[in-house]
Amino acid sequence: MENKLNQPAIEQYAEKYSEILLKKLFSEREKISGKEIMSEIPVQQVALFVLFNLFKRWKDEMLHLKSPYFNYEAEEVKLKLEEFMNLLSKHISVDKEQFTPLMNQAVKDSLLLIISPLKFYENLVDSFKETAPNMDEVKDLQRFIKINTHMRDALLTAWAASYSSEELFDKAFEGLTTAPQDVKPLMEPFNKLLALELSDFIEKDETINEEASPEISIEDEIIEEEEQVQFQTIHTQYSEESTSILADSLGFEANQALLKTMLTINQKFMFVNDLFDGNTEDFNKVLDFLDSCETKEVVLKFISSNYIQRGNWKPEAPQVKEFLALIDKKFG
Repeated sequence: MENKLNQPAIEQYAEKYSEILLKKLFSEREKISGKEIMSEIPVQQVALFVLFNLFKRWKDEMLHLKSPYFNYEAEEVKLKLEEFMNLLSKHISVDKEQFTPLMNQAVKDSLLLIISPLKFYENLVDSFKETAPNMDEVKDLQRFIKINTHMRDALLTAWAASYSSEELFDKAFEGLTTAPQDVKPLMEPFNKLLALELSDFIEKDETINEEASPEISIEDEIIEEEEQVQFQTIHTQYSEESTSILADSLGFEANQALLKTMLTINQKFMFVNDLFDGNTEDFNKVLDFLDSCETKEVVLKFISSNYIQRGNWKPEAPQVKEFLALIDKKFG
């Protein structure tokens, strides 16, 4: 099961955010320059995507340069056109009307890259219409995408290997050892203009899939309450001061016995976003602790004490049931 993105909510936020920012940017100017785009848009990735879209439009225009009289394919001509493009990049000048759709798209793309990087990269692949990017396009992607860059590079590597569209994402991300960046810090710059929460963009699916997530009752699995060991929270037990192995634990060790290696990339995104409020660090610390437990009973007691009984997780929620199904599979 995957998170369900609330695409209309993303589009509505992007439109409102763009409206507020555009008023600010064009309050005392008629046109905006490239330097002003980078210095006055508060979210760097949004500014980069605006420039990225500008350069894509420039390249589209260049593709139409054909003539029965002149050879635009000559190397010397290509070189001069590239120099011309570099010169134009220093003289960007866009009015508000033309800038508005660029801004809207940049905000939407940035939010998607933060909230659901897998979906963002799926859209990116679709935009290339099943053809791998050339070297210039690869350089552009590396220059303009600055969030979850490890996923970007993994995808580009798989793309270069000429995998089919059916294999591309499996090959790109199957060996990924670094989790996506924490969502909350990446979303914080947006709050300077317009408040937002991750939950605004995720549709909660309360439908329980019995086949995909077998029924697991915590009450049936754990020992009686009076015999339970009193667990501290994960924050107390596994602070940075108390364990060094967790300090830089962002990835998923290559050990088949570990929960981290049992997760699909979609499950990683889903659990981080839905169960851990976008906090990758907490997610990794919890998995490290659960992987250190010797029995399923200890794992379920920990989950019950720290998440179920505290009301943070609802036992009937499909995300929780899927997480518990993995626990059952690990110790089954």
